[in-house]
Amino acid sequence: MTGILWGLLGALLIGGSDCIARVTTQRIASSVLFLIIMGLSFLVLSVWLLATKDWPPWQLWGWTASAISGLLNLVALYFLYRALARGPVAVASPAASTFTVLLVLLNIVAGQPWSWIQVVAMIIVFSGIAMLSRPTSADDDVEHFDATWLRGTAYFGLLAALAVSFRMFLAQEAGSTLGAMHALYLNRLFALLGSVVLLGVLLLRQSNIVWPRGRMLNLVLLQAFFETSALAAFLIGSANGGRIGAAIGFSAFAAATAIFAWIWLGERVGWQRGCWIAIVGVGVSLAVIGNPA
Repeated sequence: MTGILWGLLGALLIGGSDCIARVTTQRIASSVLFLIIMGLSFLVLSVWLLATKDWPPWQLWGWTASAISGLLNLVALYFLYRALARGPVAVASPAASTFTVLLVLLNIVAGQPWSWIQVVAMIIVFSGIAMLSRPTSADDDVEHFDATWLRGTAYFGLLAALAVSFRMFLAQEAGSTLGAMHALYLNRLFALLGSVVLLGVLLLRQSNIVWPRGRMLNLVLLQAFFETSALAAFLIGSANGGRIGAAIGFSAFAAATAIFAWIWLGERVGWQRGCWIAIVGVGVSLAVIGNPA
């Protein structure tokens, strides 16, 4: 039960982050966003660990999993930001959230507790997400949102899903050996190192780097807070045998992002996508009922 609820909290937070990313990714290079998001979260976590004197202990697999997860974080965000920048959000985010299927399967193979009700819930959630990605009458008023455009957005979203599934699984592995906060800290550390290398390569190529200012900087900082808090909630929910429940709960971020985009960005959802968002909610509720003791 706890894993599901933490996963749902993470879904709400990442939904807010993705909605903001719809704006920031159209104006700021991904490399700059990576550096700010990873750098800010790493700084905050460093201050916290310094105050508590609770640094991550050395554990080979935990550190290795964190390193790979951190680098995959950048890959996943790159493809996700490409999808969000294209739009619509109600297609990009659902396509990315299909990572749930592979992540749940990875956890089942790894020997995590599961139930057949959770498998049914996973199928319902995945089906709802897949249907959210289909063209609807809500796209008719947007000239470039034809079937070809939507397939391109879904393609980038699916590439993000592939990277996210392995990133989340490795983050869960690191959390199992190091603890949620230590795994999150190391994830941010290695993601930040990757961001610095990426930005350095761009500078060597004499690329024109544009840094956010004013309102845009505030949005990026809020995006960083939501993204880091979402991963923290996911890792906390994954502790104590809640890995599958947290994964299913987190998959609801597709519905959360679509709702936020409707409220904040004014993107039309339409009654068809509204129905499928409700079905995703039913699937998550069923996962709560079927969570093994």
